[in-house]
Amino acid sequence: MKNGKIGSKKVSRMSDDKVNAYFSENALKMMRKRYLTIDEKGNQEMPAQMFRRVAHYLATVEKNYKHDDEFVKNIEQDFFEIMARREYTPAGRTLTNAGSATPLIANCIVLPIHDSMDSIFQTLKDAALLQQAGSGLGFAIDEMRPAMTKTVKSRGNSSGPVSFLKIYNEAFGTIKQQGRHGANMAMMSVDHPDILDFIRSKETEGELRNFNISVKVTDEFMRQATEAPDTQWYCVWKGEKMKPHKILRHPNGAVYGVEEINITAGQLFEELVNYAWLNGEPGIAFEDAWQRTNPLPGLGPLRATNPCGEQVLHPYDNCNLGSINLAVFAKGRSVDYDRLRFVTKTAVRLMDNVIDRFDFPVPQVTELAKKNRRIGLGIMGFADLLYQLGIRYNSEAGLAVAEKVMGVIQETAHKTSRELAREKGVFPNISLSVFKKKRLKMRNAALTTVAPTGSISMMLDTSSGVEPNFALAYVKQDKDGLQYQYLNRHFEKELHRRHFDEKVIARIKEEILKTGSIQALTDLPKDLRDTFVVAMDMSGEDHVKIQAAFQRHVDNSISKTINFPNSATYEDVRQGFVQAWKFGCKSCTVYRDGSRNIQILNLGTGENIVSTTEAPTKLVKEKANLEIDKGKLSPRVRPVVMNGKTYKVKTGYGNLYITVNNDEVGAPFEVFATLGKTGGFFQEQTEGLCRLISLSLRAGIKVEEIIDHLKGIRGPMPTFTEKGTILSLPDAIAKVLEEHVKTNGHMKTDMTVQEIDSLKKEVLEPVAVHTAVGEEGTARSMADYGLMPGCPECGEALTLSEGCLSCKHCGYSRCS
Repeated sequence: MKNGKIGSKKVSRMSDDKVNAYFSENALKMMRKRYLTIDEKGNQEMPAQMFRRVAHYLATVEKNYKHDDEFVKNIEQDFFEIMARREYTPAGRTLTNAGSATPLIANCIVLPIHDSMDSIFQTLKDAALLQQAGSGLGFAIDEMRPAMTKTVKSRGNSSGPVSFLKIYNEAFGTIKQQGRHGANMAMMSVDHPDILDFIRSKETEGELRNFNISVKVTDEFMRQATEAPDTQWYCVWKGEKMKPHKILRHPNGAVYGVEEINITAGQLFEELVNYAWLNGEPGIAFEDAWQRTNPLPGLGPLRATNPCGEQVLHPYDNCNLGSINLAVFAKGRSVDYDRLRFVTKTAVRLMDNVIDRFDFPVPQVTELAKKNRRIGLGIMGFADLLYQLGIRYNSEAGLAVAEKVMGVIQETAHKTSRELAREKGVFPNISLSVFKKKRLKMRNAALTTVAPTGSISMMLDTSSGVEPNFALAYVKQDKDGLQYQYLNRHFEKELHRRHFDEKVIARIKEEILKTGSIQALTDLPKDLRDTFVVAMDMSGEDHVKIQAAFQRHVDNSISKTINFPNSATYEDVRQGFVQAWKFGCKSCTVYRDGSRNIQILNLGTGENIVSTTEAPTKLVKEKANLEIDKGKLSPRVRPVVMNGKTYKVKTGYGNLYITVNNDEVGAPFEVFATLGKTGGFFQEQTEGLCRLISLSLRAGIKVEEIIDHLKGIRGPMPTFTEKGTILSLPDAIAKVLEEHVKTNGHMKTDMTVQEIDSLKKEVLEPVAVHTAVGEEGTARSMADYGLMPGCPECGEALTLSEGCLSCKHCGYSRCS
């Protein structure tokens, strides 16, 4: 190998064979499918050839700026080295198209939809051309008039934005983007009168399958929802304040009317949270935070994002993305910041050169790309970097690393843009930018963003974006249903470094195949368990804190998902959204594991995973139509908005929060209940019980019958109070339901309102508990016996000693 000078550092040049040998079979399988081109003889290139193709094509741009051949040659080598060493990669469309026969485009674009049929269908045409070329798209649909608004030309009524969104969805479903279906984002402002229709538009899995959806919320809305939740929320259309609409549809979907809804800001926020809890959508975007950091205010307000929400753009602007792989910058227990600065500087030049080569099928996109010269340099491999540094992701040290690495990238990227402005000229729209007042000469309107890096992180076998690893072992499936098996290589390497024997390693692998985590293996060293945490080992607040730490050093936004376990509660999701707003994030997305039939990331061996090629609507809607069910009752349909009360009750399992919602005549219609800090242990039983109670109420079963069947059920952990005893979770729900109907005048009872409120002072009865052994000799969990394995005060695990449950973390004792 020859030595070549890269910047101020000498590194050994890599042979093509060595470059190709770096890539795993999983990576090669994905690359052959997406990125590696095939020549006219049917020969497919290898990774090193792909990097050389891209480097050469982009380096020749330098000739347009009067650089000589030697300069161009050195730049080409720099471009090749940072890709070949897996330190950086441009986005997928650049890898595929640069230097090939296909025009070079960006991964994603925002298009406008104005309030006219001409605009709606012209944008659909533009979108079809861009999707055919390989771009994902973002749309703001809140310029379209609300349902049942008069239309002048047709002398009829509008069917509303969601109906046109369905037309777009069907069109995109028939278009293939170089072998893959299009990704798209639809966004609507919280003050649009049809906002309730939009929030519920993906209630059924499989609806609007080609779109992600997010609600744009203002600071005003968030303040009202959190500080004055009982005040009416008003929408605005053409300067007129109005209440949100409930859209009335025939069974075939045709709109025939609207009703104004009395709904508070708190209730509207609850609707948003409820559907996010249900299946992960909608996400939430903080519109005022966008506008405060809008780099081009002269182009007007920012209206929408790209499909994954991290790039906020003006209409016709694009996201020219690329990502630095932080995992390869670990040098022992430190970060090679000198090399990170060089790679950042080289990547900015490469991405700026991409803009000169853009050739979109829609001329307005090419024009604005070259006027703004916006790039989105981000990162991946952050979680894997922390594994190598021995730092826990959700720790103060983890936050500090996030701040420092992104701060170095941000500072270097902006410095490089200023240098390129002196060398090549400023971006043409600089007079419309914030840099005019600052008197800064910049080559690019914006420089940093953090994209999700799904495919390119697979290519480099590293963790995605700023995300923690989903699991230490998992199965990932792509959009065509192909599966990829993963075991974290840094974890596997660490097991061997610590000289675990093969039997122990086999046991550990068996555990992570089932759960993805090692936190239950308490016999493993604590520092190992602290370092190798995964997404569901941490709280929603932990996720948000990391996102906020990166956001402080990013021009645009960040693609980040708060991954919750299936047992996560409505309140967990609500707090995630509120914290993201308070911490200064620009958006927030949540996902509760198992809340959809079809998932990209899955635990296990890959068996019994529903393929992404399945039709989810069939999975949801297929019914058995059993003969024995003929003539049986069916539950009433749930209204869009309901009123009710939430009660807090102390139980032997922690605080129980019970919400009872009423129908139009004030009778109970549905019941929800969530446990507090220890909810994960018994939340699924509580949820199942409440679903059956709600089903019974909606089917017309007498409330008194439900109360009689639940009240008095005794569990192993009764709670004694000054006013009486809460015998179990079913008993608590029954007593609250009884009190609820009594206070509404529907039933007589001896229980008072004060009795519910007085359940604060507990006198707990000691319960002797014995550990049992199952058939195979394995110790059974306390939860198997209905006993609470989590502390009701702090949520940590309880231990059994001398017949009493106690918490070593905070000192709680069941017997004191």
